Amino acid sequence: MLQGKLSEHMELKEAMPADPMVERPPYHGFFRLFYHVKTVFLFTKSDYKTILLPQATFAISAAVSGAQLTTTWSEDGGGGLDAVRLAQMLAWIWVNLLVEDIANQRLEDAIAEDQINKPWRPLPAGRLTPEEARDWLMASIVMSVAVSAAMGALTPTLSLLPMVWMYNDLHGSSSGFLIRNILNGCGLMNFSWGSLHVLAGGELLPRGVAWIAMTGSIVMTTIHAQDLPDQEGDKARGRRTIPLTLGQRAARWSLVVTVLFWSLAAPVFWGASLQGGGGCWWVSVPAVGSAMVWLAVQRWGQEWDEVVWKLWCLWMAMIYALPVLV
Repeated sequence: MLQGKLSEHMELKEAMPADPMVERPPYHGFFRLFYHVKTVFLFTKSDYKTILLPQATFAISAAVSGAQLTTTWSEDGGGGLDAVRLAQMLAWIWVNLLVEDIANQRLEDAIAEDQINKPWRPLPAGRLTPEEARDWLMASIVMSVAVSAAMGALTPTLSLLPMVWMYNDLHGSSSGFLIRNILNGCGLMNFSWGSLHVLAGGELLPRGVAWIAMTGSIVMTTIHAQDLPDQEGDKARGRRTIPLTLGQRAARWSLVVTVLFWSLAAPVFWGASLQGGGGCWWVSVPAVGSAMVWLAVQRWGQEWDEVVWKLWCLWMAMIYALPVLV
């Protein structure tokens, strides 16, 4: 056991640059500002398609739905949309996403993983040292709490922060696929809760709680689609993901079962009709899900696994949009 741990530690050290050259920012004016803006963008770049856009879709669809999900709902068209609240919702998602991304990417084993999977990120690219990233993290936490308090969505943020801590600093992401998937699902439920609260206002009603719980369950049981293209980095980091723990075949075939099940269960939750707009969803959601799992089972390899992951993001966005049917 001890020998295995030492070997794992040496693998992480070998994946890290021996003497990383930190790219120093320009000293003056606009160029220094642009440098730091780009650094912030690179922290969150990977998660626009996985968190920002899908969660915005969730909030918008729930806000305009004819279903009564929050206490601000009205019979004139759900909670409605307001341009200012829309901008605030996007800002709330982004500031909380920044906290999660810096917390994740600043750790030594995360830098080792990103050297393999995403070398353009700020720390493996040498734009920041781990110590500077720690300072950025503290500043981003203060900013997220302040922004959330100003927008009336402090509770979702305060609920999200312990999950970020457990996932990263307590190594929940490496403690086994059950803990990893549960933390992922609970974290995204907090994003859904907070984004809807900022956009629509009011408090969640039972159906809103049930919908967020369902989407969280979908994430918990299908998020390992993300692990398929990240296996080399996850192995270097010592993560016990489903593909690395149960094997490739079990990981891929489990996606077939869960994705096809939720592709049918989610439209049923909203009572989607087989006619009109509901019929389109009955075709499109299972179609995208079927394409995803067919590729997962029939086309192994890094390039195809990246396609599977992108299809998962599209599939989740379509599920998040289902409330517009009501």
